Amino acid sequence: MKRANSFEITGNCVADAKISVCANGREKASFSIAMNHLYETTPEGEKKTIPEYFNIEVWNKQFFELIKKGVTVTIKGFRKAYMGKEKPYFFIVATNVEKFVPDAKE
Repeated sequence: MKRANSFEITGNCVADAKISVCANGREKASFSIAMNHLYETTPEGEKKTIPEYFNIEVWNKQFFELIKKGVTVTIKGFRKAYMGKEKPYFFIVATNVEKFVPDAKE
């Protein structure tokens, strides 16, 4: 059965991945990606955008080298949450990370 909680987003890495080692010895990479969201066009035809940021974590070491500041990546994964001090904190657990290559037509 396909996971109902699934995400696929493409954006730019905000910084190099931060690698941390958990108590069980496994490594994970944490990073953020940004994507611009078009929210209005001015009467002069100028398009205005606002960035949206997504926090990502990935456990598969084979993807760690792809996560560098400025690189455009496509993330496939699922959303996860935990309760922070005052509100829930959401992030995406990546099951696949690919360097984005635009179509020749774009």
